[in-house]
Amino acid sequence: MRILFLSDGGSYHTQRWVNYFALRGHRCFLITLDKGFETKAEEFLIETKLLPNFLKYPLSFFKIKRIAEKIKPDLVNAHFLPNYGFIGALLNLHPLVISTWGSDVLVSPRKSLLHRLRAEFVLRRADLVTTDAIVTAKTVCKLGVEKEKVLVTPMGVERDLIGGRKKRQKPYLLVLSNRRLEPLYDVATLLKAIPLVIGRTEREVKFIILGEGSQKSPLVGLAKKLKIKSYVEFKGVVSRESLLKYYQDSDIYVSTSLSDSTSVSLLEAMSFGLVPIVTDILGNREWIEDQKNGFLFPASDHKALADKITYLVNQFVHWKEFREKNLKLIQHEAVWEDNMRGVEERFNKMISLDRNSNLQWIKK
Repeated sequence: MRILFLSDGGSYHTQRWVNYFALRGHRCFLITLDKGFETKAEEFLIETKLLPNFLKYPLSFFKIKRIAEKIKPDLVNAHFLPNYGFIGALLNLHPLVISTWGSDVLVSPRKSLLHRLRAEFVLRRADLVTTDAIVTAKTVCKLGVEKEKVLVTPMGVERDLIGGRKKRQKPYLLVLSNRRLEPLYDVATLLKAIPLVIGRTEREVKFIILGEGSQKSPLVGLAKKLKIKSYVEFKGVVSRESLLKYYQDSDIYVSTSLSDSTSVSLLEAMSFGLVPIVTDILGNREWIEDQKNGFLFPASDHKALADKITYLVNQFVHWKEFREKNLKLIQHEAVWEDNMRGVEERFNKMISLDRNSNLQWIKK
């Protein structure tokens, strides 16, 4: 296959997705407006001269169109509906696969009528829509996509990382958060919970917050105001190797996200044996059953979150049981290579059908 990807070059998800197909022997091309991770595709970076987001994508269309026409792809796969998905729809090249990432479907179309109309336009042009959660698939269908055109495939965890937890002797429990520091991920709720946890336990607990974003400075200021700077560390964006080490060292995984499809971070944390405490939203409920393999708490409720963490620190005795349940769940439902094989097979089928259709047209 000759596959043209339109996606954010600065996202690890893009690198991972594109490299899967490249390593499988397909000829891959990536057009992006965002510098970042190198992939094994032939890359084309479109310079946007610091234009705002609402301008840089549409103003890059004709440059992207010229490159795409030279590539002559068998299939176009655009990731994230409002920007690269919109460009993919305008290109009018088929088969067109739109890959949704979560907020582009669960949040963006709700912002205004214009946002919803844009989402519906992009999805109408798609021959296939990939989603990583049932909640996202249902939302896509509500926006007008036939069920037959939707493929639900969690991105998953690489097989060689599953069960990668190592026993480490340390005198404290470590709580990990690695969501972006943006309003959607509501990391302030975790910070507000920390003083309550510290005041209710004699055990030593530390908190690691990974990631960057527009809320970094306010969050650091909040930690200072709450007088918890000795308990929490902001580590910023870390390398993949460092992230895996944090998974190995941590005991509890917290996500305070206000909206989510299937979070890869959650799946990775589960595969490394961390006990998850995550917001009680539809995307998380697909993976976590409260008090069965993790814990759910109402979004933005820092007191409820503090209760869950405190319970784990002081009373919880089912660490091994929860870890074993989550390991089995990941092995059955979220192995990266297995799930991506299904996507690859669907891509191949689409191209085969498209070629057969063209041959029939030529014969007529």
